[in-house]
Amino acid sequence: MSDTTPGTAIAHDDLVARIAAQAFDTRLFTVYTNMQRVLQRPVKGQYPHLVAVGVVDQRVAIVGMVETVESLHDLEAAARRWRPLDHLQAAIYLYVPHGHSAAARALCLRPHIHI
Repeated sequence: MSDTTPGTAIAHDDLVARIAAQAFDTRLFTVYTNMQRVLQRPVKGQYPHLVAVGVVDQRVAIVGMVETVESLHDLEAAARRWRPLDHLQAAIYLYVPHGHSAAARALCLRPHIHI
């Protein structure tokens, strides 16, 4: 999770909660959020912002990172946050603000990050 100011952290946490509520089918997944206020579900020692666990098999199926314009100011720092997720045996979803997908994609295409 990224270092942010308190106001930015609240806005980020609200964004994570909105994505968790809208992006996943709760008939298929139980969705956990790891935010500045509360960490709900680690995955192999990591705390991705979103963790979707299959309702039937109880396995982690999807992990997600939610970035903001502020958290993407330093793209190398963002890449360092994403890199540990590479070793998880789950689909990785990366949520970036409109207009920042090209930069995020370029980082993901580097040899040391596989998202």
